[in-house]
Amino acid sequence: MKIISEILENWTHYELRMVMISILAISILGLLSTLIFIKDKRSLLFSLTSSVSTMVIVGLTVFLLRILIADISNVYSFVFLITTTISSVNIITLNNFLVKSKASKDFDIDTVTREHFSDSLKLISFICLFFTILAVFTYGDVRNVLIASGISTVISVFANHLLSRLFFKDKNEK
Repeated sequence: MKIISEILENWTHYELRMVMISILAISILGLLSTLIFIKDKRSLLFSLTSSVSTMVIVGLTVFLLRILIADISNVYSFVFLITTTISSVNIITLNNFLVKSKASKDFDIDTVTREHFSDSLKLISFICLFFTILAVFTYGDVRNVLIASGISTVISVFANHLLSRLFFKDKNEK
């Protein structure tokens, strides 16, 4: 518990509330949209599990940053926001693929997960290029935030894909 209090000691109560409200709003909106538009238990469980795994990954990232960097300022709250937002986009993309494909006669969950994998690889490539380019031209805390955000986002997107494979197995597979 002392580590968490040390991590957050430089943040004001307002900053903590705003970060928590933003993360919860992003997660709740994603879950509500899944519930309203898809109405599938597997999709809802996938979305919930992916959101929780993203929070765990971000928490571990900030914990590792605290070990590596003595003083973590409020700038590091962007790690939470960037990773949560991009991970939510990845989750919503899979759910949109499901909505689009379920209407077709030749619905195949493997096709949907392959399409999501292709999209996830493109997203990971974009994240790596984007954050690398930005990190080259910055320094100090901003560079650390960009590197931490990039790494945690890539891990989160990859974890989302693994979870999608787990939740959306083809029923014909053995």
